[in-house]
Amino acid sequence: MSELQHSKWMTVVDRKQRIFRQENNQYDVLEFERHPYTPDQIDKVSKLIRLNLTDDLISKEIREKYPDNNLRWKQLLLGYSVLATFSLLYLMDTEVLEPMRGEDLDCEGHWWLRDNLSKERYDLTLDQFSNCEELKNVYRKGKPKGCHGCGEMPDSLLFDLIQKIQPNSKRWNTNNYSETPSSLDEFLTGRPHESLL
Repeated sequence: MSELQHSKWMTVVDRKQRIFRQENNQYDVLEFERHPYTPDQIDKVSKLIRLNLTDDLISKEIREKYPDNNLRWKQLLLGYSVLATFSLLYLMDTEVLEPMRGEDLDCEGHWWLRDNLSKERYDLTLDQFSNCEELKNVYRKGKPKGCHGCGEMPDSLLFDLIQKIQPNSKRWNTNNYSETPSSLDEFLTGRPHESLL
């Protein structure tokens, strides 16, 4: 897992977990809770992730790649494997999980997590494969892989999903991801309240 860079986008400030991403000259910051890495918690968090996978969380790239009339849309959970995988990765409080990527027969990428110690697999979107043999083939081709993008920086859709799962999480824009906004208005808007200017 040493080659993967997703953890460089995480920090702890005042014992609170943060994930951040760079947007222009600022940071989009999300403060949230991680869960203990236990079978009960991984099951609970996996269910919450799946319950909150909504159409608005499908990336623009997937929508452009597969027009509305494409037969792939008949596959349950198409377009969510990256988002579901990395949400689970960030929400579990452990360093033993690593993202894996394999390809299906059409060379489309599919993502899941693997426990480095037990080799257990956590695939929240495996039901998009109706053929068990095809899924096994995808797993056979799987390799550890960081999230695509600039230095594995998380996508804003990941932040949106975590906010759906944890409505009490806080999100804001700032010049310094280690600072905490001084007012509730900054948390809600990412900008200082007029009375603070």
